Amino acid sequence: MTEVTTAETETAPAFPAEQIESSIRKYLASEVETQAKLHGGGTASGGSGSSAGPEPVIDSLVVVSVLCEVETIFPFDLPESLVEEGGYDTVDDVIEDIMPKLEKRWRRHYKESS
Repeated sequence: MTEVTTAETETAPAFPAEQIESSIRKYLASEVETQAKLHGGGTASGGSGSSAGPEPVIDSLVVVSVLCEVETIFPFDLPESLVEEGGYDTVDDVIEDIMPKLEKRWRRHYKESS
Protein backbone atom coordinates (compact mmCIF):
# COMPACT_ATOMS: atom_id res chain seq x y z
CA MET A 1 0.00 0.00 0.00
CA THR A 2 1.51 3.31 -1.10
CA GLU A 3 0.60 6.65 0.40
CA VAL A 4 0.24 9.55 -1.98
CA THR A 5 1.45 12.82 -0.49
CA THR A 6 1.91 14.91 -3.60
CA ALA A 7 -1.11 17.10 -2.83
CA GLU A 8 0.43 18.04 0.51
CA THR A 9 3.85 18.88 -0.91
CA GLU A 10 2.57 20.80 -3.93
CA THR A 11 0.35 23.11 -1.91
CA ALA A 12 2.10 25.85 0.02
CA PRO A 13 0.52 27.00 3.25
CA ALA A 14 -1.39 30.24 2.83
CA PHE A 15 0.66 33.35 3.54
CA PRO A 16 -0.43 34.49 7.04
CA ALA A 17 -0.79 38.16 6.03
CA GLU A 18 -3.23 39.14 8.80
CA GLN A 19 -1.10 37.58 11.51
CA ILE A 20 2.06 39.24 10.22
CA GLU A 21 0.48 42.65 9.74
CA SER A 22 -1.08 42.49 13.20
CA SER A 23 2.28 41.58 14.72
CA ILE A 24 4.02 44.46 12.92
CA ARG A 25 1.36 46.96 14.02
CA LYS A 26 1.48 45.75 17.64
CA TYR A 27 5.25 45.96 17.72
CA LEU A 28 5.27 49.48 16.28
CA ALA A 29 2.47 50.58 18.65
CA SER A 30 4.66 49.41 21.52
CA GLU A 31 7.51 51.40 19.98
CA VAL A 32 5.28 54.53 20.00
CA GLU A 33 4.65 54.03 23.72
CA THR A 34 8.34 53.52 24.47
CA GLN A 35 9.39 56.57 22.48
CA ALA A 36 6.69 58.73 24.08
CA LYS A 37 7.93 57.73 27.54
CA LEU A 38 11.57 58.28 26.62
CA HIS A 39 10.80 61.74 25.30
CA GLY A 40 8.76 62.72 28.35
CA GLY A 41 5.39 62.71 26.65
CA GLY A 42 3.76 60.03 28.78
CA THR A 43 1.82 57.53 26.70
CA ALA A 44 0.51 58.05 23.22
CA SER A 45 -3.11 59.12 23.05
CA GLY A 46 -5.56 56.26 22.81
CA GLY A 47 -2.98 53.66 23.79
CA SER A 48 -4.75 51.08 21.63
CA GLY A 49 -2.48 51.21 18.61
CA SER A 50 -4.97 53.36 16.71
CA SER A 51 -3.78 55.93 14.22
CA ALA A 52 -4.36 58.72 16.76
CA GLY A 53 -1.26 59.95 18.54
CA PRO A 54 2.30 60.35 17.39
CA GLU A 55 3.91 58.07 14.86
CA PRO A 56 7.13 56.41 16.02
CA VAL A 57 10.49 57.23 14.56
CA ILE A 58 10.68 54.28 12.24
CA ASP A 59 14.33 54.06 11.33
CA SER A 60 15.81 51.00 9.71
CA LEU A 61 16.98 49.60 13.06
CA VAL A 62 13.39 49.62 14.36
CA VAL A 63 12.21 47.79 11.24
CA VAL A 64 15.00 45.20 11.57
CA SER A 65 13.62 44.61 15.08
CA VAL A 66 10.18 44.19 13.50
CA LEU A 67 11.63 41.50 11.22
CA CYS A 68 13.07 39.71 14.24
CA GLU A 69 9.63 39.84 15.84
CA VAL A 70 7.78 38.33 12.87
CA GLU A 71 10.54 35.91 11.92
CA THR A 72 9.08 33.39 14.38
CA ILE A 73 6.14 33.01 11.96
CA PHE A 74 8.43 32.03 9.08
CA PRO A 75 10.12 28.67 8.53
CA PHE A 76 13.20 30.50 7.23
CA ASP A 77 15.40 33.48 8.14
CA LEU A 78 14.49 36.99 7.04
CA PRO A 79 17.40 39.07 5.75
CA GLU A 80 17.93 42.64 6.90
CA SER A 81 18.09 43.61 3.23
CA LEU A 82 14.28 43.60 3.18
CA VAL A 83 14.37 46.87 5.11
CA GLU A 84 14.50 50.13 3.18
CA GLU A 85 17.58 52.19 4.05
CA GLY A 86 16.74 55.34 5.95
CA GLY A 87 13.57 53.96 7.48
CA TYR A 88 9.94 54.88 6.99
CA ASP A 89 7.66 57.84 7.68
CA THR A 90 4.62 55.92 8.93
CA VAL A 91 3.49 52.48 10.08
CA ASP A 92 1.50 52.16 6.86
CA ASP A 93 4.68 52.81 4.86
CA VAL A 94 6.34 49.90 6.68
CA ILE A 95 3.37 47.63 5.95
CA GLU A 96 3.18 48.65 2.28
CA ASP A 97 6.90 48.05 1.73
CA ILE A 98 7.55 44.95 3.84
CA MET A 99 4.42 42.83 3.30
CA PRO A 100 4.88 42.21 -0.46
CA LYS A 101 8.54 41.35 0.13
CA LEU A 102 7.63 38.90 2.90
CA GLU A 103 4.94 37.28 0.78
CA LYS A 104 7.32 36.94 -2.17
CA ARG A 105 9.90 35.21 0.04
CA TRP A 106 7.18 32.95 1.52
CA ARG A 107 6.03 31.82 -1.91
CA ARG A 108 9.59 31.34 -3.18
CA HIS A 109 10.48 29.24 -0.12
CA TYR A 110 7.58 26.88 -0.64
CA LYS A 111 8.06 26.72 -4.40
CA GLU A 112 11.72 25.72 -3.97
CA SER A 113 10.99 23.18 -1.24
CA SER A 114 8.30 21.32 -3.19
